[in-house]
Amino acid sequence: MTVPPNPPLVVQLSIELPRNPDTLAALTELLHSVAELPGVAVRPPTQPELPLLRRSTPHDPDDRLRIVPQARTVLRHGLPVPLTRLEFDLLLYLTERPRRVLPRRTLMADVWGIDEPLNSRTVDVHIRRLRDKLGSDRPRITTVRGIGYRFDGAQDVVIEQAPEWAVV
Repeated sequence: MTVPPNPPLVVQLSIELPRNPDTLAALTELLHSVAELPGVAVRPPTQPELPLLRRSTPHDPDDRLRIVPQARTVLRHGLPVPLTRLEFDLLLYLTERPRRVLPRRTLMADVWGIDEPLNSRTVDVHIRRLRDKLGSDRPRITTVRGIGYRFDGAQDVVIEQAPEWAVV
């Protein structure tokens, strides 16, 4: 087996940057400068494709809600459920703590990051919207009157882990 005299050096870099025009302009300029170096090839990373989820029917035994946290995606019957940022965060928070009664104050503090003002209906409104979007074929989020909410649908939900190539 022959080895090339100077095998290429492959550098992969992952950087979290604030999403603003100045940062993006500076990054673009930097990448163009690197691409202009002699012998350098800049190409987007290749990632294996995620397997397609089959579309299920309401009577399918695998008719579970699928949550993909890394993609911030929720699938019901194999179709995406359009959720706002806070609806997604609230659903993920509840599903990660099945069968635990979570007071409204706790949800406001942990999901919204704020202390709940007295008599706020914010959590109630978001729960109602989540229930509407997830469908009423099976109750998943239970109201515990005077206290808060509990997620009782753990058997109906799959939280998908990140593929190995996505773990940093």
